[in-house]
Amino acid sequence: MKLHRWIVSLGVCTLLSVPVSAEVSEQGHCDVELTHGLIITSDTIRIVDNNQTRVQINQGNQLLVRGQWIELNAQEMEVLGQYEQMIRSTVPELVELATDGVNLGLSAIEDVVTGLSDKEPEVLREQLQYVERALRDKFKRGDDFFYIAPQSLSKLDDFFTQEVSKKMHTAIQGSLGAMLVTLGDALESREGNIEERISDMGERMQIITAEIDKSLQKKAQQLTQKSQEYCNCLNSLDSTESRLQKIVPELADFDLVKIKQN
Repeated sequence: MKLHRWIVSLGVCTLLSVPVSAEVSEQGHCDVELTHGLIITSDTIRIVDNNQTRVQINQGNQLLVRGQWIELNAQEMEVLGQYEQMIRSTVPELVELATDGVNLGLSAIEDVVTGLSDKEPEVLREQLQYVERALRDKFKRGDDFFYIAPQSLSKLDDFFTQEVSKKMHTAIQGSLGAMLVTLGDALESREGNIEERISDMGERMQIITAEIDKSLQKKAQQLTQKSQEYCNCLNSLDSTESRLQKIVPELADFDLVKIKQN
C-alpha cells in the first residue's frame, strides 16, 4: 500500500497543536530548520545522523534512543503519539511536493535535446544526473517510505530557483554547444541546411529554458506557500518535541526541529 493512502492530513496537526504566539500565527512565516534526517515508513519514524538511526518510533507507542528501548507510562506515550502524528502530517507532503514532477521535467529535457541532435550529448547526461543526485540527497520518496535530509524548510524555494535551475541551465547550454559541434561537422560535409537547423535549435532551447524556469518558480512558490501553511504546525511540533525531551532527556541530543526567531 502506498504511503499517501494513510498519511495523516493537516487537520491532525491542528487538532493536536498547542497554542503558539499571536505574532507567529498572524505572520504565517517560520524560519524552520530540520537538524537531522528523517525516514518515515508506514509503521516507523527514524531520526538519522550520518546514515545511522539515532531515534526510532515504532507505531507511535515504542521509543528507542541509540538502540535502547525507553519505557513510558500512558501519559508519556500520549505525548510520543502526538509527536509522531505531527511529523506525519507535515514531512511526507513536503517531500511529495518537492519531488513531484521534477523527474518528469528532467526526462522531457532529455527527450527534446536528444530529438534535436539525434543523440544525447554526454554533458547533458552528466548534468541531469547531477540534478537528480542533488534532489535525492535532500528528498527521497518510494512506495513505502519518505526521506528528508537536514535542511532549512524556509529555504526550499532557493534550492529550486537557484541550485536546480543553475544546473539545468548548464545542462542545456552544454548540450547546445555539443550539438553545434555536431552541426559543424555536418557543415564541413555540406549535409542539410545548417543555418536553419542552428536557428531552430537556438529558438527551441530558449523555449525549453523559459519553461524550466517557469516550472521551477512554480515549484518554489508551492513550497513557500506550504511552509507558511505549516507555520503553526511546525511551532507546535517544536513545542511537543520540547515536552518529550523533558520526559526523555536523552532526546535532547537529537533535537529535530529548530525555529529561529526573527
